[in-house]
Amino acid sequence: MTSPHDSQQVAASSSEPNLLVIAPPGCGKTELLAMRAVELIPRLRTHQKILALTFTNRAKANLSERLRQLLGPHRFRRYVTVHNFHGHATDLIKSHGRTLGLDPAALTFPTTQTLSKALKELSADADANRAAEELLGKVKREVRNDDEVAAALDQFGDALAVRVERERVSRGQLHYDDLLRHAQQLLRIDEIANLYQQHYGAVLVDEFQDLSTQQLDVVLRTSTTWRTFAGDPLQGIYSWAGADPANVEARLRALCGQPVELTVSYRSSPAVLGVVNRLAATMGAKPLTAYDPDAWPNGGAAAALAFGDRAEEADFVCTTAATIAAADSAASIGIITRSAGRRTVIDQTFAAMPDVLCRRWDLAIDDPLVRDRIRSVVFGLPRGATVDDARHAALKALDPSDIDTAEDLGNAFDQLTEQGGGDASVRQVLSRFRHADDSDIAVGPGVHLLNAHTGKGQQFDWAFVCGLEVGQVPSYFAKTPEAVAEEKRVLLVMLSRARHGLVVTRVHTANGRYGPFQVDASPWFADLQPSAVVNSEQLTGQIDALYQSRDVEETSRY
Repeated sequence: MTSPHDSQQVAASSSEPNLLVIAPPGCGKTELLAMRAVELIPRLRTHQKILALTFTNRAKANLSERLRQLLGPHRFRRYVTVHNFHGHATDLIKSHGRTLGLDPAALTFPTTQTLSKALKELSADADANRAAEELLGKVKREVRNDDEVAAALDQFGDALAVRVERERVSRGQLHYDDLLRHAQQLLRIDEIANLYQQHYGAVLVDEFQDLSTQQLDVVLRTSTTWRTFAGDPLQGIYSWAGADPANVEARLRALCGQPVELTVSYRSSPAVLGVVNRLAATMGAKPLTAYDPDAWPNGGAAAALAFGDRAEEADFVCTTAATIAAADSAASIGIITRSAGRRTVIDQTFAAMPDVLCRRWDLAIDDPLVRDRIRSVVFGLPRGATVDDARHAALKALDPSDIDTAEDLGNAFDQLTEQGGGDASVRQVLSRFRHADDSDIAVGPGVHLLNAHTGKGQQFDWAFVCGLEVGQVPSYFAKTPEAVAEEKRVLLVMLSRARHGLVVTRVHTANGRYGPFQVDASPWFADLQPSAVVNSEQLTGQIDALYQSRDVEETSRY
């Protein structure tokens, strides 16, 4: 058995002021960042704090919880601030926006949907809207003030992008990409940068491969000492959102020198790692080994299965997931597809299985963190409070700089309104939503329905990765070698969510507008099959044996 903390401890206690850690999925990245915080606190000057930066609310919650556990609540509050990147940018604008001519008190801070809604008000052409949104994102990821943005848009000649930007400026609004752009501008003012550098004596960056060069610049200007970057270039799947993994990694290697590499998985069974390693090897990765391989019954399970059509696939996946959920009430089961549309038949099949409670990750109201926040607000409202009353109270109580939570709450209340209307009793509408768990953790027991990007950073006892067909994995939209390479990384992310068991599936036919048609297997499906050696009958037998043995063990305790 590999010593559990060798590489982690080397990284955590490193005396390097700039540290790069390559942490493949399941290799203890969150634990390492928390351990690093413990080591860095004594190195801070008086009144300094550590800034931890993440990309999503889920990642923020995961990292905050582990830091709180390791440091204790008091030391966590005293020494650590955890922000999403856009939350950090919003704080900068609220504190120093007047330097750029902004009035923070008069600003309505944007969500990820603010720009797309503004474009739809001006144009019904979806392709034109998409092109304008991509151009605006590209232009605003450079160091530009409003006048320079306008000049760049004029040069590109996209009339819709020019118009929506002019209207934004005339109304004194911000779009989501403006947050990081203004934050970068502010941190290029030495006096402002110095304030943050004096306040933050260290910075921890989670998932460095998802950084844009703009975000990297914000990090480097926020703190100049004890900078730690942890992540995995083979999990870089956000180039469409501006991430630049190759350039960011090159810059970090130049800054930090030789990285510390983690190769021991604390998450996955040997069977799961066999599949993950086989795909990762084609991308030049070192193989991962299970921390305690003997702890996994039968070494875990891995299967690559082909079905006639999506109905047959859905029947097997849903029946097998239901069997696991019934046998082990604590098991988490992830059903993961490249996109939500590929999961339609599976979702419909689960909808016809009322005894199986599912969480749909595309529904904000199914997020335990969002749901618990709404419930806490509703608890303090009169019995007859409406959905609109609860929406107003929840958003009023929220820190205005927490724009990602504001968006999640807004989406959740939109879903509640769709169920009953804004003037319906919020308690009655909430009762209509059935959940697989009521815990405050990101992944609780039960079935979870999600796509590749929303599941990044999470883990499930069992993962069913469905839809390994051409057009799905890789996506039809992957037209360049770089895009196809990113699609392979997306597949690696999906596979590596599994702890005990992993099942990958494909179908031979699908239904189209003109009837059934044949679909080809993903070029990577055959690559995985030699490692995913269990067939459907063997898989079912292993599941039965696994949970029967657990029943025997539980009974023997009494």
